[in-house]
Amino acid sequence: MGGAAPVTFTCDVEDHRPGPDAELRFPRVTRQISAWLVERGWRGTFFVVGEEAERHPELVRELSEAGHEVGLHGWRHVPLGELGRDAVAADARRGRELLEQIVGTPVTGFRAPQFSLTRDTPWAHEVLADAGFVYSSSVLPNASPLFGYPGAPRRPFRWPSGLVELPAPVIGWRDTRVPVGGLYLRVLPIALTRRLLAGDGVGPVPWLYFHPYDFDPGERFHVIHDANPLASPLQWLNRGKARSRVEAVLGTHPGPPLGERLGQLDDLPAFG
Repeated sequence: MGGAAPVTFTCDVEDHRPGPDAELRFPRVTRQISAWLVERGWRGTFFVVGEEAERHPELVRELSEAGHEVGLHGWRHVPLGELGRDAVAADARRGRELLEQIVGTPVTGFRAPQFSLTRDTPWAHEVLADAGFVYSSSVLPNASPLFGYPGAPRRPFRWPSGLVELPAPVIGWRDTRVPVGGLYLRVLPIALTRRLLAGDGVGPVPWLYFHPYDFDPGERFHVIHDANPLASPLQWLNRGKARSRVEAVLGTHPGPPLGERLGQLDDLPAFG
């Protein structure tokens, strides 16, 4: 990657099963991802849904003991706007307190489900800062079929509350840009992805985002919530190639967990 900034691996730990009768796979796959990273001497940031942390505290503890950073991915995997300010505030405090009880160290990072911190939730940064979070990686600074924040900075910035935002890196040309990770990393030409990530547009703290299912080709097919039957098969495409593509992007010296990279950010611009 030449002189490009090192890329950090992040994972959103959630249960995306179609229902409780489906096989529970994400705890095992998450452990496999963690072990794979540790074998290479790599550490990442795992944003865990609060409900799942409550059900699987041993998984959260193992992630922390393996050297990874643990952050909150909301108490439930529900977009911020559907919950409203009061519920998000309560959930943020509850989730952060639970994670800190499990790992025994401060939890400073938050990622909104589906990157749902948008111009329609202008209060979100305030309640996250009040809940004790130091940074967020919840903004997709681009138009999106689900949640995006066109016009938001593409480089790290600071909200009026003091909360630092590490927006999702987006690559492409002009108005055609996509976030780096998940389905997009699995299907886009890897050489193109690496070249675009090496550019200045992604900022000084680039990161990849994934979910446990991105590494699980054996999962039985089902229609994804919020996706139609025609689009859902794409979520299974190239899952078996996820590890090799991550390795190709991270190279030999990936970035450390996101929380450890805040110290390299000076004089962040204000936004909001």
